[in-house]
Amino acid sequence: AVPLDVQNYKTIDQYRNDIFGIAPSGEVQDPVNVITQTEACSRGKLKYVPASVSNCAVIVNGMMNVPIDKNVTGEESGIVVNWVQTKAQEILKATCGSTNLYSDFNQVMVIAPEEVKWGGAAAWAQMPGYLSAFRDVYADRMGVQLHEFGHNLG
Repeated sequence: AVPLDVQNYKTIDQYRNDIFGIAPSGEVQDPVNVITQTEACSRGKLKYVPASVSNCAVIVNGMMNVPIDKNVTGEESGIVVNWVQTKAQEILKATCGSTNLYSDFNQVMVIAPEEVKWGGAAAWAQMPGYLSAFRDVYADRMGVQLHEFGHNLG
């Protein structure tokens, strides 16, 4: 989420490296990431692959910035996630044609700033489901990522 009033603790490139091990040019690749750890943990049976959509420049190596025209400080995380999903769907429809957030992706991870109300949680996820939401300061932590993605799996 890219709201009006605050920003995430890291850039999208830093999160991309933390989550997928895809480092910006000249930076060190994070060797411990969702791809390497799910593959190791499942002995190769579960593989996370960054989303790639033909002719869709807003998704780069599995991630997209979603600017929302709202302030998020003090808002409940579920409300903010709904705003992000709605805006992401609008962006995908306008720039990528028929891409559908709800049916074309197996996993959707929303990262929102610390200033959102999280109720003390680091993150939450649908169980089972495709959606997980992360407090920005925990979105780069492997244990939190795999815990929430495990909920998504059921």
